[in-house]
Amino acid sequence: MSERKRQDFPLHRRAKAAAVLALAAVALLLAPGAAQADTTGDHCVYNLVREDLTCADSPEAALAASSVGLQADTVLLRMYGDTNYGTSTGTHTLTVPGSHTCSSAYSPVEFTITHMGSFTNKASSVRTYNSCDVKLFDNDSATGTSSTWIDALANLNTASGGWANRASSYQVS
Repeated sequence: MSERKRQDFPLHRRAKAAAVLALAAVALLLAPGAAQADTTGDHCVYNLVREDLTCADSPEAALAASSVGLQADTVLLRMYGDTNYGTSTGTHTLTVPGSHTCSSAYSPVEFTITHMGSFTNKASSVRTYNSCDVKLFDNDSATGTSSTWIDALANLNTASGGWANRASSYQVS
């Protein structure tokens, strides 16, 4: 093999490999995504660490669909579209992978959810888990008027300031 052919051969192999990788990337983008979560349905689960939203037709189905791998997710809170923890108009559940217990102090804030997506201004009751409490905010990015810290409340209208159908973002501690 001549000197020129020996030099061109590695370049040809690299170009071919790059073309194969490009085709594989396009195939992954166009393939129906098993990794892409369903975001239709009235009951949604937001996983803080994975930063993904999974929705389904029931709270249980949404939670099951959002679980990935062998490590179970821990529910930190669930907001309900109805008073008295009713689920007929939807739910918004916040999870983290593995186990997590919130600190007993409100400061520092452990998690801030800056936007509630389709559940904005829909929460009518809320329940927290694993020693967590929630503070609701009128505006996105945890700004505007805020509620007091809430552990569980069957009717958010009974909170000071009336918080049913009002929250756009929240903090967890």
